[in-house]
Amino acid sequence: MASKMRTCQLNINHLRKVVELHELAFKGFFLTELGSSFLKQYYKSVIRSDKALNLGVIDENSELVGFAITAKISKGFNKSIIKQNFLGFLGIAFKLLILRPKAIYRLFINLEKKSSDFKDDQGDYCELLSIATHPDKQGLGIGKKLLIETEKQLKSEGYNNLALTTDYHDNSDVIRFYEKSGYSIYYDFITYPQRKMYKLIKNI
Repeated sequence: MASKMRTCQLNINHLRKVVELHELAFKGFFLTELGSSFLKQYYKSVIRSDKALNLGVIDENSELVGFAITAKISKGFNKSIIKQNFLGFLGIAFKLLILRPKAIYRLFINLEKKSSDFKDDQGDYCELLSIATHPDKQGLGIGKKLLIETEKQLKSEGYNNLALTTDYHDNSDVIRFYEKSGYSIYYDFITYPQRKMYKLIKNI
């Protein structure tokens, strides 16, 4: 049970396990397909950022079995991460330019997750960028534990709203989980390439 597990602040020593968990939890996703080198650079940059809240769940065997990555202010977060770690991302981008040139365009479009139709979104909220649980630990309440602790810590720092994006189609269980947790639909939008998404938001 999740009650036997503890939350922790992620640090650079958790990086390898965070990448492993991402690859297990998000098989077939675009960012996963960019490879371990990209994921390592991205999560290393985020874990080191004071503009992010990075939480993990440790089990009774001291293993990282879940994590949640949150931008404290959504607007401009990924751009700032890339700018602050430009050389590291430049090397990854160069490799992608050679091996998968179309991935460069898709990468930056998906990292922004903007809606061209919803002009009222100013990005002035926290945003849950990634939340993952080890596939063998599903159903133990780890995701809920991470979400509750994320909200608690953000609120203690004076933040008021937490948003996230999730798939529009064939995703009813996940949407129901977030709605039961107090999230409501902010708007829906299309991201590249023609993938329909929901943006959900909650006053914490």
